[in-house]
Amino acid sequence: MSRFVSVIPVVLGILLGAVAVAQPRVTGVRERKARQLTLRVEEPPVPHPLHVAAAEVTTLTFDAPIEPESVDRAALAPYFSRVAVHEDVVVLKASMDVPAGKEPVLTVRFAGAGAPERVTFVLSTVEAEVDSQVEVFRQGRSAQDLGKELADLRARCAVTEAGIATLRARCALSGLGGAVLSGAITRKGVAVVYLPNPSESMGLRAGGPHALYRSGTARALATRLFNPPGSDPWVPGLARVIAQTADGRARVLQEPPLLMHEQRLEAGAQAFVVVEWQPPLETPPGTHLTLELWDREGKRGVRWEQVSP
Repeated sequence: MSRFVSVIPVVLGILLGAVAVAQPRVTGVRERKARQLTLRVEEPPVPHPLHVAAAEVTTLTFDAPIEPESVDRAALAPYFSRVAVHEDVVVLKASMDVPAGKEPVLTVRFAGAGAPERVTFVLSTVEAEVDSQVEVFRQGRSAQDLGKELADLRARCAVTEAGIATLRARCALSGLGGAVLSGAITRKGVAVVYLPNPSESMGLRAGGPHALYRSGTARALATRLFNPPGSDPWVPGLARVIAQTADGRARVLQEPPLLMHEQRLEAGAQAFVVVEWQPPLETPPGTHLTLELWDREGKRGVRWEQVSP
């Protein structure tokens, strides 16, 4: 009797261990990563890790032309619902997480002479992150190129910081009284004009009316966005207000955030979107604005051109 009782904890321990092993792995929300990969000629060719995940799109861009036929689509077919290969871009959409131990290999060969001749990726799935965009540089960039990119980033950061500072100041002045106190609404009232349909739509559609509100020191565009059926979810990002002068020069004035009740727009859904900005203090004759509404990744949006300030 005592021998039987002593066996019970051991059996229970084995069963509980088996149940724990059988538990499905819980996967949280993966962080989308954008990174750069610079290939080095002097090093022996080594495969590079590329993290993919079910229903996520991974885009590879190359600074040199590639040979589309070098991509083995048959080897990728079991894991990817979309494999698009262009002159300098490879787009992958995984239909499933890649099982451990069955990682497929993606080899891309560059067109024309030069080194390295190819680049190889090992595709795998990890819980923490997924590569949404990878820029591949066959030729190492010069210090001048890096300096220019840094200057561009600093300029964009300055524009964004200015927009954030404006929004912070306005958050303390909410409601109708705050709008009057801030000068957004004056005694002249609010003028409303209606813009035509966007001059360009990139993976998204805007439905009218497109109401442009003008009052005091504020401008606001209100429209309704439609995410086409079968598309990936659309997450609101930033707008870009660009001044186009009569002599052809362009300058980004502001990059304000898009205001939307929903956190994201599912495929086949629509939502009301508003963007607010401040007009330039001085506008040279013949100046028009270009208004762009983009998703968080800056890939899908709509654009209006020739908008009066």
